[in-house]
Amino acid sequence: MEDLKITIGVEVTQREDGRFYFNLLADESVNLESIRSILAGGLMLTILAEKTPESQAKAMEEVINYMSEEFISVDSFKDTGGSAIPTD
Repeated sequence: MEDLKITIGVEVTQREDGRFYFNLLADESVNLESIRSILAGGLMLTILAEKTPESQAKAMEEVINYMSEEFISVDSFKDTGGSAIPTD
């Protein structure tokens, strides 16, 4: 069996107003679930590349904080039926 190579890219543009605009670049045959998995794996590798467990923990915390800030409210996921977000 031949290896399958998938390339996912992220293009970022910072506009004059300071806002960042992100474009995902992938072949049309790659679905969003696969893109998320690939990008999450890449993000994980950047965290693991930190030299110490303390710096890995700091990097993970920064990622979680950033993601939390990007969503209006994580509470908005409570009614989706998903189990990944704790509902207290």
